[in-house]
Amino acid sequence: MRYKKAHYDEIAKDFCRALRGRRSQRQLSGRLGYGTNVAFGWESGRRFPTLPTLLRVAAYNGVDVHRALAEFVRQEPALGAGVAVSDPALTATFFQIIKGGLSNAEIGSRIGRSASQVSRFMAGTSQPRLPDVLAIVDATTDRLLDFLALFVPPNELPSVARDFLVLEERRRIATELPWSHAVLRVLELASYDALPGHDDAWVAARLGLAEDEVRACLEALSRAGLLQWCGARYVATAETVDMTRGPAEPRQRLKAHWLDVAARRQRRGDPGLYSYNLISVARRDLERLRALHVRYFHELRQIVSDSREPDCVALVAMQLLELGA
Repeated sequence: MRYKKAHYDEIAKDFCRALRGRRSQRQLSGRLGYGTNVAFGWESGRRFPTLPTLLRVAAYNGVDVHRALAEFVRQEPALGAGVAVSDPALTATFFQIIKGGLSNAEIGSRIGRSASQVSRFMAGTSQPRLPDVLAIVDATTDRLLDFLALFVPPNELPSVARDFLVLEERRRIATELPWSHAVLRVLELASYDALPGHDDAWVAARLGLAEDEVRACLEALSRAGLLQWCGARYVATAETVDMTRGPAEPRQRLKAHWLDVAARRQRRGDPGLYSYNLISVARRDLERLRALHVRYFHELRQIVSDSREPDCVALVAMQLLELGA
């Protein structure tokens, strides 16, 4: 969910307060090498730290910063391993990865900054303050809440605590009713908009589901605020639900569900691309393939984001794994 600029300031203040933990403001300021109480300025919103400074604080609190950032961007080995957390090069690498296929101008438009400012942020020649960091993460990944959760417990951030609860409920629905998001995608189709009114049977036929399963999905999606009833039909909100975080077991079940769907469609001979490639490769090159896999995923999501007037729902099932023990 995207926030307004003033909200990023509030989140930043809460974030600095939570990240400080049990230390006093003066203790943290001294630990960072400041002669003044900068932590008070951060938490009051008078000034804000840069990302390298923030990562130093996180490291003091025992967070494995490199591993956390690598997990967030889905890249192994740990992002920037060997680079000091306070090194602007780590920030630049992180920004370049989450930037994906977006241009500096596109990011600037989303966060209210010029393309030249964003260019300097991406190159590491200028360090954005924390509210801008949060805006950049939000604008490029739609996963700001997950980014915050890498460093502090969500319930310690009053400005977004309720949003975390909403996100958890939406993720629960996705794992317990895996077809719910396929239903959501059908409701985004131009052909659905062309109907005189909503029709459960029409949605069910598009996905090969029973009508009662469609109705259960619609009820859950409406409760979670992902759908709105507009008199004659449902309208999907602009919210997205990223399933890369949360308890591992439900996420594994969800992935297995969609892999099973792909396998069933392949077995009955449905049209589609069903391919595999068994290879022998040096482990260092396997890591390169994993990075390529992630880049492909980001490019895919960008194409989907840019697509207008969708007229079909598709499943992309991706796997890359090492065989053997």
